[in-house]
Amino acid sequence: MTQQASVNPWSDDDNSAFLRLRMKTFWNLDYFEKVILPLLDLPQSGRVLDVGCGNGGISLLLADLRPDLQITGMDFEPKPLEDASAYASRNGLKNLSFEQGDAHNLKYADATFDGVVCQTVLTHVRDAETVIGEMTRVLKPGGIFFAAEYTNSAMANYDNVHFDKYDEAWYREYYRINLLFMKGKKALGRGDNTVGVRVPLLATQAGLDVYDVRLNDRAMHGFPPYRHEKQRNYLELVRMANIVDDDEKWLRLDIETVTAGGGTEEDGRWFHHAIDSAGIVRAIDEGTFTATGSFPLYLTFARKP
Repeated sequence: MTQQASVNPWSDDDNSAFLRLRMKTFWNLDYFEKVILPLLDLPQSGRVLDVGCGNGGISLLLADLRPDLQITGMDFEPKPLEDASAYASRNGLKNLSFEQGDAHNLKYADATFDGVVCQTVLTHVRDAETVIGEMTRVLKPGGIFFAAEYTNSAMANYDNVHFDKYDEAWYREYYRINLLFMKGKKALGRGDNTVGVRVPLLATQAGLDVYDVRLNDRAMHGFPPYRHEKQRNYLELVRMANIVDDDEKWLRLDIETVTAGGGTEEDGRWFHHAIDSAGIVRAIDEGTFTATGSFPLYLTFARKP
């Protein structure tokens, strides 16, 4: 691959491109259209709320595949909503709008929507149980709840930068500190990386009837010479995710999170430097990077009695 300009995915300017590229790694379009849409069973001309929509995500996908629906995308941050709205306008998607709001305290009246959906949101909120309760509240009787959430307990990917370099002791240490990181994230109110597998139970406890639980279908791969678009999308996502400008900021954040989970400052430093980001970017630019991975999402389908 040819050398590319560095892109910082965490900046305001580039975050939207990074997140939209990541959305491409969640679904194969044929699977979403032929399996997910029928399971959603949304009524003709129904109203749908996408909670924590970010840069559009599932709102844009639904708006394109179901132009009869009236979709509202809601997020706490204003910048992603501006980007999503601009993207919708450029692509002629007239059946959706975007609004700012708090998932923990939805501003909509009871029984407003025929469907309420979210994708990779409950893993990041302060209180997933409260958010699911709010999603249930604004659903009409008979309305559809859909959540696509991951459970990220450890590494689920292979790449030749790390797999061929580190031994069993390294992986044991990584798993140990990663669990401390997840525990600390939850303690600090920054989300719960294990929530995906618990959404069916939380939805049931909120009074919903869970009628199906599945996984998304997408796996990614990248092998030289990267002939296919799916491979190139995956490699660009990996590359962007491994370019971070303010390393000290993220080091402090990792130490804070790991220590909040019961680890030490040394654990936090080890965890921060465990991933060879520079090596990944270098291998991609040199055309030698090899990887296979996925972002497995637990898909919960439920109906409000």
